Amino acid sequence: MEELAQKFDAEPFEILMRFASGDWAFFGFDGPTKTTFTAQGLEIEEQNLPIKDRVTAAKEACRYLYSQKQSVDVKVPEGIKIIVEDYTKK
Repeated sequence: MEELAQKFDAEPFEILMRFASGDWAFFGFDGPTKTTFTAQGLEIEEQNLPIKDRVTAAKEACRYLYSQKQSVDVKVPEGIKIIVEDYTKK
């Protein structure tokens, strides 16, 4: 995957961050929005980098910055009783 990224001169984290920040010029758009038309001929203005997609890119970029927590299976030997207290209510 790294070789393929180098072949296309692509840095995934940079691309995600540019997308998340709405850097429309980097992606070759003429502006932050574009005009399209509905089937009925109504003119609508749309974001070239929609906010929902920018949020998704930001979430993906976080994976490069922050480690993810994983669940751990705990095996308790038979006959041992474990008492768990809820410290969030104190």
